[in-house]
Amino acid sequence: MSSLAMTDYPEAPLFSDGLGERVVVADGATGELLQILRIRPALTAVASFEFALRERTARLANFRHAYYTRVRRIDRAMPPGGSLAVVSDHVEGTRLSDILRVAEERHLQLDVNAAICLMRQLVPAVAVLHENARDVAHGLIAPERLVVSPNAKLMIVEHVLGAAIEQLQYGRDRLWQEFRVAMPPSAGLPRFDHRADVAEMGLVALALLLGRPIAQDEYPNQIGKLLDGARERSPIGGERPLSTALHGWLSRTLQLDVRRAFASGRDALAAFDEVLADDSQYVAAPVALETFLSRYGAALLEPAPAPPVRDMPVPVPEPPVTVAATAAAQPVEITALLNIDDLPAPEPSPVTGPPLFNPDAPFSAPIADVRSDGPRRRRISVRTLAMAAAMVAAVGGGAVAFKYYGRVAAAPPMGTLVVSSNPSGIEVVVDGVNRGVTPARITTAPGAHILELRGRGTPRVIPLNVAPGSEVSQYLEFADAPAVGQLAVQTQPAGARVLVDGTERGVAPVTIFDLTPGDHEVVLEAEGLTARHTVTIQAGGTASLMVPLSAAATGPSSGWFALKAPFTIEIREQGRLLGTTDSDRLMTTAGRHELELTNETLGYRATRVVQVPGGKVVTLPLDLPKGTLSLNATPWAEVWIDGERMGETPIGNLHVPIGPHEIVFKNPQLGEKRQAVSVTTAAPVRVSVDMK
Repeated sequence: MSSLAMTDYPEAPLFSDGLGERVVVADGATGELLQILRIRPALTAVASFEFALRERTARLANFRHAYYTRVRRIDRAMPPGGSLAVVSDHVEGTRLSDILRVAEERHLQLDVNAAICLMRQLVPAVAVLHENARDVAHGLIAPERLVVSPNAKLMIVEHVLGAAIEQLQYGRDRLWQEFRVAMPPSAGLPRFDHRADVAEMGLVALALLLGRPIAQDEYPNQIGKLLDGARERSPIGGERPLSTALHGWLSRTLQLDVRRAFASGRDALAAFDEVLADDSQYVAAPVALETFLSRYGAALLEPAPAPPVRDMPVPVPEPPVTVAATAAAQPVEITALLNIDDLPAPEPSPVTGPPLFNPDAPFSAPIADVRSDGPRRRRISVRTLAMAAAMVAAVGGGAVAFKYYGRVAAAPPMGTLVVSSNPSGIEVVVDGVNRGVTPARITTAPGAHILELRGRGTPRVIPLNVAPGSEVSQYLEFADAPAVGQLAVQTQPAGARVLVDGTERGVAPVTIFDLTPGDHEVVLEAEGLTARHTVTIQAGGTASLMVPLSAAATGPSSGWFALKAPFTIEIREQGRLLGTTDSDRLMTTAGRHELELTNETLGYRATRVVQVPGGKVVTLPLDLPKGTLSLNATPWAEVWIDGERMGETPIGNLHVPIGPHEIVFKNPQLGEKRQAVSVTTAAPVRVSVDMK
């Protein structure tokens, strides 16, 4: 049962489009404002829609970024409706679609610097999603799903819905007409991939430069014409054509020429940074956007412009119709209908205390100003006032005050989650909080939750729903870690008898598959010659032993090599796994070896040549490649990486060795925040934190 279905708090309508209706409610347990998207039932009629939505939500459960609102869970409302709903944190602000619509109606000029300020937030945000989830795209980027806060911050909402909408298998035109989604041209059905995000991002940028929404009949056929006619408007009212660099960037983003189109948000971001660097007239400062938002708020308080006067046809009078005369009704005194003396006297009004709150006061969550200096100004958006008025009108000011402040809704009975696995000892995480290891019995609040089991390999993420007072069980099988290793034995000449720990295991060349990890004694016998060696077996690895029997008496013909790394590296020779850097040392035959070092997760691949001496250990030097790291904090922070101070934000294009790193952001007034990142060679890593 949905936890939201049980709340007593009133709802405030917020916004609706082709996806459904959004409302704002207060959480029954914490009082926090939540935004609920109730999806249109026609969309959920497709059987795979809900599964794709829940799977994508679970896939992005650990993706957190300052530009993206947090999606808490997927709920179903109580019958009879039972509609599917996406529950997210409420973001104070205005949809960009409303801003563009009002700007067109009230003739508000959106200058190029205000547009660049929004684009400078949107483009990196899309690139961050593409870098952190290589197989995931937003898929529905449009002004309807972008929120601009009163302090000029852009927020991306509803980023988990793309996979579900793709299940509808709508064509390009229908996606545009119903959801305002701009899909690039394709041979078959549109794909919700990184290219789609780039095209949608480009259409948002074009709308910002035009200062108005893109009309229904303008996409896709009129986009090239709109781009050529777009102008850069200065804050003082001047205009000029788009610069060549910005025009070219928009053309590639809109994918007017698919051969030159950007393939991902990362490519678009790199080119956009070059555009801003080449033209110093572009100033992506929040002050330009804040100035426009102040004019936008003032325009909302003014009366709407009168609709244009149209010539109306002169009505032709119809001939009068003769109606039979009727007797005129006579007035009747109400005292003649009832006896006043028989009515009961009204009861005296009860004495009431002072109201619990001022119904005229705004009902909104506090918003922190991103600027660290200057006088603080209290800003209240018109949408907040409208939301407060709607809630007061729904049930009355005193009733809302009593519900919100006077009492807390009765807490529903808790549910129980029982988690077990084979093998046991697997780490259990519920809604991002560590809850021990399996087997585990967890008491949790009713509603939707994200269960994550972290064993060997990829974590298992399971969305589930716990009903009040119920018990939900989950059992998962995990592949056991390799408990044995292998030994490949070769001799020159071949044919030697192989004994391992006194047991005959065949004739060389032979591979022995079932050796327990640890040291083993290997004896080779052939033509009166005997060679003894001690080999070390690693779980899941293959040790190699190559012995020239003619030189058996001259000394050991095997040795070890050691390789230390801050992360796990697989070591192979000619495609055969020898082991990993988790082992202190690995055994191989004496002589020259060409080793392949790989870590697929970090994109690391290298080749090392080592000369292994017989009976000795040689240590391989490891020179790790470097990746790129860009750091920022709001308002600012000092940065330490792995205990070493790097400077103050913003820090761009910092080269650090690939692998895991701990980043600490420190602000004297706001404290510190820690972030763990993995730097790869595949793409730059960008980290942005809000210190407030």
